[in-house]
Amino acid sequence: MRRFYFKRHVMKFFTGILLFLCLQVSMEVSAQNVTISEKNTTMEKLFRYIEKQTGYVFFFDHKMIDKVPRLSVDLKNVPLEKALESILKNQPLSYSIVGKNIVIKQKEETPTYLPARSLDQDTAGRISGKVTDDNGEPLPGASIVVKGTTVRTVTDAGGNYQLSGVPRNGTILFTFVGMIPQEFVAGGNAVMNIKLQRSTVGLDEVVAIGYGTQKKVNLTGAVGTVSGKDLIANVPTNTVAALQGRLPGVTITQPSGQPGDEGVNILIRGIGTMNYAGPMILVDGLESRMDNVSPGDIESVSVLKDASSAAIYGSRAANGVILVTTKRGKNGVSEINYRGFTGWQATTNLPDHLPSHEYAELYNEANRNQGLPPRYSNDDIAKYKSGIDPYNFPNTDWQDLLITESGATQDHNLSFSGGNNITSYRVSFEYFNQKGLIKGSTHKRYNARINLDSKVKEWLTVGTNISLSRNNVIYPISPFSGGEEFFRQINFIPPTISNKNADGTWNRYTDGNPIAWVDAGGFRNGTNSHLLGSVFGELTLLKGLTLKGVAGVNYDLGDNKRHVKTIDYYSNGVHTVDGPNSVTDNITRQQTITLQSLLNYNRKFGKHAVKGLLGASREAYQFFTNEAFRKGFPSNDLDQLNGGSTEGMTNGGYAIESRLGSIFGRANYEFDNRYLLELNMRRDASSRFARGYRVGWFPSLSAGWRVTEENFMQGVSWIDNLKLRGSWGQLGNNNIGDYTYFQRVKLGQNYNFGGIVANGAATALASNAIISWEKTTELDLGFDLDLFRNKLLSISADYYDRYTDDILSSVPVSMIFGLPAPITNAGAMRNKGVELLLEHNHSIGAFQYSVALNGAFNKNKVERYKNPSKGNMIYAEGEAWGSYYGYEAIGIYQTDAEAAASPHLAGVPVYAGDLIFKDKNKDGKIDGDDRIVLGNTIPEFTYGANINLSYKGFDLSAFFQGASKVNRVIGAESFWAFDPNNGLRMHLDRTIVENGKVVKNGYYPRILITDKHNKENLSSFSVLNASYLRLKTAQIGYTIPTALLKKAGITRARVYASGQNLLTFTKFPSGFDPELLSGSGNGTYPQVKFYTVGIDVTF
Repeated sequence: MRRFYFKRHVMKFFTGILLFLCLQVSMEVSAQNVTISEKNTTMEKLFRYIEKQTGYVFFFDHKMIDKVPRLSVDLKNVPLEKALESILKNQPLSYSIVGKNIVIKQKEETPTYLPARSLDQDTAGRISGKVTDDNGEPLPGASIVVKGTTVRTVTDAGGNYQLSGVPRNGTILFTFVGMIPQEFVAGGNAVMNIKLQRSTVGLDEVVAIGYGTQKKVNLTGAVGTVSGKDLIANVPTNTVAALQGRLPGVTITQPSGQPGDEGVNILIRGIGTMNYAGPMILVDGLESRMDNVSPGDIESVSVLKDASSAAIYGSRAANGVILVTTKRGKNGVSEINYRGFTGWQATTNLPDHLPSHEYAELYNEANRNQGLPPRYSNDDIAKYKSGIDPYNFPNTDWQDLLITESGATQDHNLSFSGGNNITSYRVSFEYFNQKGLIKGSTHKRYNARINLDSKVKEWLTVGTNISLSRNNVIYPISPFSGGEEFFRQINFIPPTISNKNADGTWNRYTDGNPIAWVDAGGFRNGTNSHLLGSVFGELTLLKGLTLKGVAGVNYDLGDNKRHVKTIDYYSNGVHTVDGPNSVTDNITRQQTITLQSLLNYNRKFGKHAVKGLLGASREAYQFFTNEAFRKGFPSNDLDQLNGGSTEGMTNGGYAIESRLGSIFGRANYEFDNRYLLELNMRRDASSRFARGYRVGWFPSLSAGWRVTEENFMQGVSWIDNLKLRGSWGQLGNNNIGDYTYFQRVKLGQNYNFGGIVANGAATALASNAIISWEKTTELDLGFDLDLFRNKLLSISADYYDRYTDDILSSVPVSMIFGLPAPITNAGAMRNKGVELLLEHNHSIGAFQYSVALNGAFNKNKVERYKNPSKGNMIYAEGEAWGSYYGYEAIGIYQTDAEAAASPHLAGVPVYAGDLIFKDKNKDGKIDGDDRIVLGNTIPEFTYGANINLSYKGFDLSAFFQGASKVNRVIGAESFWAFDPNNGLRMHLDRTIVENGKVVKNGYYPRILITDKHNKENLSSFSVLNASYLRLKTAQIGYTIPTALLKKAGITRARVYASGQNLLTFTKFPSGFDPELLSGSGNGTYPQVKFYTVGIDVTF
């Protein structure tokens, strides 16, 4: 009955939409005729009337048309060109139509054809001239191309050009960044001086949205965009990290600089679930990963932040959606481009370790504070300081021994693109090679991409997007982990331990020796091969009505090997071994097959514009993994499984399948270019839930009001665009893992029957067959404002309230339940925030500059959670998810008597020089009830600033990024002295105690070897302010004059030098990066500075 009810309503929905589309198609109203009746009006107002009625966009200089006197017009249903001729009659203006743009220019100035020799009727000839802006300043680097040919050039530093091989009737296209493109027929002219106008009016930027595109000026949702040009300006080694700080509301952290494993994390508008909170990422319409895309192949990135813009993706959009659009070939332009750089790296911060003699002195002080005798004699300390016996009294700099490499990096990107009226193409190849700062660490990436579009018939367009990538990451490993132990160990082993003995054998300390692991140890070799491909065809069924079909595949093959080698140590005459050697091989395969059908409708009828989308998709996901392990190889040089012993060998594997079926629709209505309305609906059915709970419906509604299009705003010349918008929508989240609703049985649960062990199986996890979607409801209110035309200032602001309900989380169960707590739809969370974006562009003669500032505030709060926990992190109602939880440190005890008379933790004695914890509830004791929330690792404020300057051929850019109201905890092994056995320069700033009394106050409490009070109880002393401002990128470049390049067949060449992570302003402790993985100290690969020089050449 349920299925019949659903089908009946779906048929009604589709039938209604199709009937509506058919009725609209039957209407025959010409969109290219104009009716205007106005008296004593301005030229600008007439242009706006024509824009509303035809869909064409005007480009003009306000200084030019403001000089035109008011005029009266009475036109009734006349063709567009006749209307323009009538309006411009007897005016010093002319017009040209380029695509859907109408360019207004002065008759006598643009273009200016100077008398010269004429071209022959049918032969190719030469055209020369000068390209300037609307102030008469030359435009160096402007592009001039004969459409449909390979004939092209660019202007030199003075704006001059020469173009050979021009057909008499060839159409010449003049373009420059930030200017309105113009086309002219060569005719018989040999000299053409062209004046280009800035794009200050009729902005027509198009951004990617779900299953389509939309004019930015008509957006009603919260969509942020970043151009590919801005991304590669960062010279990124990681594509995702290049987005950091670029958009308000998008929080990206990069805790590591390890090649190929930077640990980049993305959150959009805070953390919206108690499970995986990352966004959905699509590349050319297929779900994928950004790190599989070469940065040079990206045309733009759109981030769908609110429920209205993301609802078209339904069940996977609750945490936001990122749309990556790759570059395609363009009609009339054929070019070859090479872009490459080389560079080197250095750490941003490293702890300053004490030399051996200072370490020994501080260690003795810690012993005295605990009533213990000194460990090092004065003679020992003198020998450490002199360095006369480096094996028995060493001063080992473990950092210098580990960090020996320059991190040499190179990237090469070669692309071919072009097209004509029928077919366009773009083919690209990339090779990237990055070495690490420690020996044996590398990341290599290979990318190839083909994007092809072909209009085989007037009513049929077909195309394909195919990308292949291969990533190989090699990293030396310790016997304990995948590699992170290296940096932990160098911050753990004291300088009084030697790396090698006098006979050249390896020395060790507790876990081993990280330098031995690098030089004689094993490696982790991971290779990922990725295919993302799609083919599509689009049929034009009727005017404004198209049907598009897409078939795509996302395929990943992972091949990973972990080879641990046997290492021999000799410490104090004792021989020990790290071993046995072993090999673990792991193979993973995953693929997603996607099929989509999209019916699009787009028509304009006078003042009414209607757009519609109906779609259906099906996705099939499969995952397979197999792993095998052997140990006891006869030689460390063997790394194939069959060389190991069969004793103790293991193997295993599993597979996962899931399906997602969807139907979706969108309807857009626009009246008179003023009132905007959008409706979205999506129905998803997911196999991750049991029957009866698989279907979710996700609606959204958004509206916009372009206030500047109202008649009462026509006299306000300093406001170009003011749009108010609001949206509401619901989203889902099914990223919960597979088979959660199944009753699962685990093998290997053996039983004892009369002393005999029998193989068995048992339920390992409690299932819940009635779990369903997490649901997110979001309200967004915003405005967009553009001011001052030639000194353009753009402001965009949003307020949002995002509430997530039915979050899947575990619930408390009795101990006699016998299994881990099952998950259920029991949680709720809210995020509220504000986002702001400011952009300013201006030019003064040949000097141009732009400034973009963005900032965002987000507040997270758990509304409902039935399984609270309060350790060093708190997960409870009323607090931000995953906040630090501990005691408030309010000072340091100055005497033993003060410490004895004050409340303190039971069983933990305190003395002069120890931290004072606040008795929050004033009950005369310190216990768990006195703990408070101390901060969170997710920043409440994020911000960025992008500054670009250019003068003639020179350009300079700087990009700043930062975060505020964010906290981190440095791992105890680094933050505290002698935990257990190292000391840092910052530990010298400590409190000194003599005879039960503080004689010198310092940042740290007194130094101890075994510290149960200060160190082992989380407090506000160790939860640190991790706010920062970072100069993320700075770059200087120079575009070489064309005259120097012509003989080599080069049309444009730019050289540049760039730096990343150059400066960091923070109150975080020196030696530690504020983006570190909280609690790790410097146990992970450090953040790096990156210096590059590069070139960008177009042929």
